[in-house]
Amino acid sequence: MSDQWPLISTRLKMPQPRKNYILRNELFLRLNQMGNYSVILVKGGPGTGKTTLITSFAKEKAMANIRWISLDENCNHVFSFWNYFIEAISGDLGATKQDFLTLYDSNFQKSNFERLLTLLINGLDHQEELFIVLDDFYYMTDRFLLDTIEFFVKNMPDHVHLILLTREEPPLYLAMLNMEGRLLVIDENDLKLPPEQGIQFLKETLKLNMEQEILDDLNAISEGWIGGLQLIAAATGGKKQGDLIRINLQNKLVADYLTKEIYEALNPEEKEFLVMTSMLSYFHQEICIKVIEQIDFKKIIDSLFKKNILLTCIDEEKGIYRYHTIFKEYLNEKFNELNKETRIHFHLKAANSLKELGDFNQCIDHLLYAEDYIAAMKLILELPQNTALFSFMERIPEELLSKNPDFAFQRYFYHYVNMEFEKCREIYQLLKASMAKHSTYEAFKYANFIVEDRVNYNDIDVMSISEIDLLPLKETTKAFLLIKDATFLYVQNRYEKALLYIDQAINYSASRSNSYITFFSLSIKAQVLEDMGELNKCAHLYKKMERILESHESLSMLKASFYIGITGVYLKQMDLIGAESCLKQAADYSTDSVLPVDRGYRYNLTEYKFIREESEDAMDLVNELMNMESYHSPVYLAPLLDYVFRLNKNKLPHELLKEQFKLGYERMKNPFRSLENKLLYSKIIFHEGKGQAAMELTDEILTYSRKHKMKLMLIEASLFKIQMMIHHPGKKREVINLFREAVFYSHEDHILLPYYKEREVVAKLVRQYEQNIYSHLSTHEKAHYKAISKVCKVQMQSILSEREIEVLREIAEGSTNKEIADHLCISLATVKSHIINIYTKLRVNNRVAAIQASQKMGILHD
Repeated sequence: MSDQWPLISTRLKMPQPRKNYILRNELFLRLNQMGNYSVILVKGGPGTGKTTLITSFAKEKAMANIRWISLDENCNHVFSFWNYFIEAISGDLGATKQDFLTLYDSNFQKSNFERLLTLLINGLDHQEELFIVLDDFYYMTDRFLLDTIEFFVKNMPDHVHLILLTREEPPLYLAMLNMEGRLLVIDENDLKLPPEQGIQFLKETLKLNMEQEILDDLNAISEGWIGGLQLIAAATGGKKQGDLIRINLQNKLVADYLTKEIYEALNPEEKEFLVMTSMLSYFHQEICIKVIEQIDFKKIIDSLFKKNILLTCIDEEKGIYRYHTIFKEYLNEKFNELNKETRIHFHLKAANSLKELGDFNQCIDHLLYAEDYIAAMKLILELPQNTALFSFMERIPEELLSKNPDFAFQRYFYHYVNMEFEKCREIYQLLKASMAKHSTYEAFKYANFIVEDRVNYNDIDVMSISEIDLLPLKETTKAFLLIKDATFLYVQNRYEKALLYIDQAINYSASRSNSYITFFSLSIKAQVLEDMGELNKCAHLYKKMERILESHESLSMLKASFYIGITGVYLKQMDLIGAESCLKQAADYSTDSVLPVDRGYRYNLTEYKFIREESEDAMDLVNELMNMESYHSPVYLAPLLDYVFRLNKNKLPHELLKEQFKLGYERMKNPFRSLENKLLYSKIIFHEGKGQAAMELTDEILTYSRKHKMKLMLIEASLFKIQMMIHHPGKKREVINLFREAVFYSHEDHILLPYYKEREVVAKLVRQYEQNIYSHLSTHEKAHYKAISKVCKVQMQSILSEREIEVLREIAEGSTNKEIADHLCISLATVKSHIINIYTKLRVNNRVAAIQASQKMGILHD
């Protein structure tokens, strides 16, 4: 059999109404109006003819625009249900089909469903009527799933109609539809057969050959219950007609008795067939031969139909069948009476057969029923990414996760991306207790860092890339672990190593085309490069990430992280308009419950407020951040505390905070002291009069920054060293060289924030040494120098007067002395006097040299 025979093709097949079905003309008249209703609710107990009503109507009307989904308990999960639903209507999505399916299959975040369903609804926005049947809807009880269905119903286009076949009132909010006249209800009373149709059903459909009086009595007993009539027909074998009329079908115990009578009247071969196939959602000849050996499939099927067994044909051409719910429930009870070993044996046979036939979802179902969780985990990991598989993940007992490290680690990250952090904590503690000695656990160790707020970063170390590469884990799992470790390394300021880990994670994800891994990897890489001052490289990465988000709507929940991240770049470039816009976007996508996102948003918002000199708001945010366990020690807030300590430097609360910071810094092991911590500590002790110690620590920072190409820290440390030396005349040359070095490392990436923070120092520097600095800068550096002056609100000085600059411009235009006098309305003698002054101030002796010198000094532009 072809691998194209998965469960999905049978669930989505509309059952065939049995031959010689009754035309329910009165109900058909009501169904003719279905196009006027959003939801058609057909509700009634088992065997009331709900399914037959819709299938016979669809057949009579030759409806090509009907889509069918047969539900059961395995569909009661948001991923599973929508996987079937989307497959059922995929042909109605037109040109958007493949793009949408790609988006859906790449999603494993529950929180994305409303966005995905919005795209789905937009894809259905055409004019043709579409009817979607959800059979046996009563199995759907999961609240989150029901919420997504309500969202779909509320927003679906007018030409889309949902037909719910269910035993009871569905737990959906349909009152508004009812008030608006968009809900059609056919209930159990409507479904009852009128007396004349009951007789017709017994004679023509069920082929009962009995006296009319007996038929009338049986019809009366059934009170219009179609299932009751069918039970009677199936139980007639070997029974006297007089025995049948004493049945009270309204008594459920009697209905159960009749079901038993049907079963007991069958031969042993038929009984075995019924019991063993009852565990299957559907069956056909090939699977039955594999599960039940040495059977004559066609002979048994023909016999069962002749005996009016409650059997439904799903596909006549392919010979696919399933049992009516009434009878299946009884047969399931018989199957469950078998000893456990026998049940497991047949579930495993079914699983193997279904795997061979390509129906992996049903295969996993039977592995789970057989409690073969090891095989189930293995198969789930072997299959390509598919959202339906996430419904199976949660059916694996947590205590068995340690049996498959790949599955355990991936399930942990599955809960993480769904922001189910409490579940992450539970799994982490479980694996910590059960896998501590496993060879792979060392790589997973400290994974709680990404969801916990109380982690001692000093205790964290990571495995080497080569060690991780040798672990017996799948590449997707290794990629997750490398991302985790890169995050640790980033927090510990081990930037170069973090970049290596990220690049290896990207390499692993490339083979699986996993957009999540790629996005997370790029996000962390951008953060590392931002701290290094490589803002142009950051911008390039954020463009890549933006393209990923645009082409994968399923990643929309990552937009908050995206906007928070890029805000940091805008702040360092003093683009406050861009930063404000991104903070607003981040707020729109963010939620307080998402800890890593929330603290990142608050952090950047705090810095934005400080830059805007909204100090009170900024301090409130600092206090909020310090109440988070992540920032329980001030050492983790060094860049923000740098702003705090500039405010009211002698204010008591700030002095206490300084002491807390110093204490935390001095207790921290040196390898884990960040450059930001070292620089802030250096500033504090300098203002305490410990200039020599501050200078030595700053030189240490500069040496490290130059060696490891840490542009941003090099600029900040250079400016602070200038602050310490600017009042020492003998340090003029070193001060100028430090500033030129800072400009050199900042101009390409347009880094401005460090200069703004040290604007008082920059102003002093410009007033004292501008000509010495400016004349030695390149063209691009001069442009950046002007941007620095602007952001620091420092007016660039000029050695020439305004009139001398006007004369110089005329010289640059090639004007003669007389032309200059005419253009500027001054005497020729005055022109000559200005030219002499220009030559003297610029230390030149001709026009060409004057023009070149003025351009070099920024007086004239090239």
